[in-house]
Amino acid sequence: MAKIVLGIGSSHSPQVSSTADIWSLHAERDRLNPDTHYEERERELGHTLQEQLSPEVWQKKYEACQAAVERLNREIQEADPDILVVVGDDQEELFLDEAKPTFGVFWGSELKDFPLRLEDLHPSMRPVIWAWHTTENIDYYPAHSELGKHIIEKMMIEGFDVSQSTTQIEGRSLGHAYTFVQRRLATHKTIPMVPVFVNCFYKPNQPTPARCYEFGQALRRAIESWGEDQRVAVIASGGLSHFKLDEHLDQVVIQGLKSKEPDILKTLPREKLEGASGEILNWIVSAGAIEHLELQYLEYVSGYRSPAGTGVGMTFAVWR
Repeated sequence: MAKIVLGIGSSHSPQVSSTADIWSLHAERDRLNPDTHYEERERELGHTLQEQLSPEVWQKKYEACQAAVERLNREIQEADPDILVVVGDDQEELFLDEAKPTFGVFWGSELKDFPLRLEDLHPSMRPVIWAWHTTENIDYYPAHSELGKHIIEKMMIEGFDVSQSTTQIEGRSLGHAYTFVQRRLATHKTIPMVPVFVNCFYKPNQPTPARCYEFGQALRRAIESWGEDQRVAVIASGGLSHFKLDEHLDQVVIQGLKSKEPDILKTLPREKLEGASGEILNWIVSAGAIEHLELQYLEYVSGYRSPAGTGVGMTFAVWR
């Protein structure tokens, strides 16, 4: 029978892979984002965050993120999984307005990452796009269609009406939640992947935290009921809070992960999980799937990058 041998959680924000001198450019992008309420928050918070915004602090936090990414790489290499089940979110990369599934699973045989043009990107993204996407030829990643199909079939029996996909619409790239895993976390060899999609961003069909945890528990049962002798890693891609960094929210999530108390995660205020902070739902799904494993490593980096308190609660974790 298949066995989940490893759990990984990782922020995939461009800030994770950006050298410290780029963080101020990300802050300029935040100023243009109406969801950050930048000017209002700058007036409210600016006087409290100055010590967080020095080049020296940013450099230390950048180095902490790179050490954490290296740790996750080592853990994946040592666990040597046969398949990666990646729980992530699509940000209008594969799915546009014609369909945005609450939960979905890809069970085709191959995934494509289409190249991006640097001139189409914000200046803050150009130096770091390598961590997400190709800029030259199409990259191809193997998907594990047999496990993907099995998960779909079992989830339907479990009462989760998941969407399914076997192909990509022409020109639509695999989302960065999944390419980041291939390009930064599992770099020692190519490992087939099953992408699991969670609608973290788009109203009105976002799942609740409780539903996500229960989905994760069902996902574990589906994986472990597969009759093949395969080692599986479950990876939560994204989060924690951003672009408005909320350390209190992040610490509640971390408490729930450390204490293995599902009710902490299941009762998180839904209004706090809007926009990019909705990627916390990917961690909640994964926590449900790997509740039998023990949390062995967790690194939290409060990536403040502007006097308006914008940034990312960059978080990295390992369960074995």
